[in-house]
Amino acid sequence: MNQPLISIVLPTLRRAHCLGRAIESVLNQTYATWELVIVDGESNDGTRELVAGFNGRADGRLQFIEQANGGVGPARNIGINAARGHYIAFLDSDDEFLPTKLERQLALIRLRPELGLIYGDYSFVDLNGRFHRSTFDELAPLARLVPSVAVGPGLRFCGGELFEYLIRQYFIATIVGLVRRDVLSDEIRFWEQDMYGGEWLFYLDVCRRCPAGYVDEPLCLHHFTAGSLSRTSRYRNSVYLRRLLRIMRGRFSDASPASRGHIRRQLSDVCRQLGYDSYRCREFGSATRYFAEAVTGQCDWRTLTAVAASAGRVLTTMGRPGDEPLLRPGCDPLPS
Repeated sequence: MNQPLISIVLPTLRRAHCLGRAIESVLNQTYATWELVIVDGESNDGTRELVAGFNGRADGRLQFIEQANGGVGPARNIGINAARGHYIAFLDSDDEFLPTKLERQLALIRLRPELGLIYGDYSFVDLNGRFHRSTFDELAPLARLVPSVAVGPGLRFCGGELFEYLIRQYFIATIVGLVRRDVLSDEIRFWEQDMYGGEWLFYLDVCRRCPAGYVDEPLCLHHFTAGSLSRTSRYRNSVYLRRLLRIMRGRFSDASPASRGHIRRQLSDVCRQLGYDSYRCREFGSATRYFAEAVTGQCDWRTLTAVAASAGRVLTTMGRPGDEPLLRPGCDPLPS
């Protein structure tokens, strides 16, 4: 298979102001055997007309699917199900592929055709408009510590080692992944709840099934935006992360003792942080529950001290009129 078809899945919702840039980055790929599957959540900002304007240049390689907005996870899954390619890539409407993204990943596949997942580094523009060339250097240095073997200039083979490292830290951005379609079968899909970190779960599922490799150079350009889910409050992200880690604890119960230990420690850490944040917001009951969950996962002096302080505050305020827990500015607790 010299020129395998690559399906690029792009979910969007009212992003006409930047979607054209993302589509242009696909049209500018040096590897031309691709199809672009755009899944739109019934936007009312001219998205349909914008996409139609690219049909001529796309030469029949563009699918446009409209669906009721159900979130990014369901949209990606609709795109996967509609994809016809032997490989599937992902792009977000406010990001870009660099011109050789697909070509470089296919170069690694030709050297190691057994690979089912190929990822890579990416550049990003921060909220202040500053350009950063390498995420692996600045945000996710663990990615460079994954055991790998060079199989070509900038091309690395990881084998089956990736899962044990990815369980410690999520460092595969959705937009850099290229997945062989048969690895997904009908089972592996994105988490459909609106949950921070669902992409982490997706790539963990993938790399448990197949050997992986990576291209040690930027393949994409990510634009951080103030409204993205990953930029919301720390408390909210911690709540999402707790949910995700609890799912991982159940799903990967047959993983190695080291991997299960990493999940347990991360869950304990995030519960302890949620306990601190709830305590500062005077949500003493929630704080005690979070601290208790942290102790269950990892019993150390920091957690025990926090539990004792929070429980003591709850006991001293019980039944005292006018001392109900209040939300201070900046506190936004969610149901646990």
